[in-house]
Amino acid sequence: MSDSVLVIGGGIAGVQAALDLAEAGAKVILVEKGPSIGGKMAALDKNFPTLDCSVCIEAPKLSEVGEHPNIEVLNNAEVVEVEGEPGAFLVTLRQRAGFVTSECTRCGECEPVCPVVLPNEFDAGMASRKAVYTPFPQAVPGAYVVDIDHCLNEPPNYWPCHRCAEACPPQCIDFSIPLEKRLRREASAVIVTTGFDNMDPALLRQYGYGAHPDVLTAMEFERLLTSAGPTGGEIVRPSDGRHPESIVFVLCVGSRDRRFYRYCSRFCCMYSIKEVFQALD
Repeated sequence: MSDSVLVIGGGIAGVQAALDLAEAGAKVILVEKGPSIGGKMAALDKNFPTLDCSVCIEAPKLSEVGEHPNIEVLNNAEVVEVEGEPGAFLVTLRQRAGFVTSECTRCGECEPVCPVVLPNEFDAGMASRKAVYTPFPQAVPGAYVVDIDHCLNEPPNYWPCHRCAEACPPQCIDFSIPLEKRLRREASAVIVTTGFDNMDPALLRQYGYGAHPDVLTAMEFERLLTSAGPTGGEIVRPSDGRHPESIVFVLCVGSRDRRFYRYCSRFCCMYSIKEVFQALD
């Protein structure tokens, strides 16, 4: 019987579960499909209801996970199969390469020379990033990562570039690393903390999202609110960069709707109230 616990999902729920288990003496395998743990909370400016700084709460926990001897972090990884029974699970995982080794010092020399410019997912597409990037300043693992699906070095592009590898002082960018590998881990228990995806409001055309640049999702507005966001915390209209005179919040988009999700999300009231207070501040 293994004494390890496998936690699926590296958002704040998975991070806290991993820390609690590790402090209790268990070995923890934390699986995150993205390049860094942290989840949605890492992109928030403040938390409801206290309006405390979100990253100030989460960043120390991320660092603790990354340094804890009882926690193994598997980023860019997904669970393929779970076999066995409680107390004796065998988990097969698929992990994609980031093509940057742990010797990365985050000096940032690779990023300016990369010719590929992409929407930055962390900033909800409201800013750009390169194909070699760090997801956000407090990311764990801390190394840069290569978005190989958009990198010029790999199919379907077939355009040798290697500018980032040539610019890297410690030479820790390695395109000879296999694209993905299979891993197997034994665990006595599996905890699922998979988080959520945002509803695509473009599917509800009556709200004008996608047709009018000043119709934003809550996550996009959240990135406007934060001082680390694309506008430095200034609430401005994407259409002209001017401060809005009024803001309308539309709740329950996609929820309690027979076409999408029949249930109430149970948290849009809370984050809307939070964002209203921040907008008025």
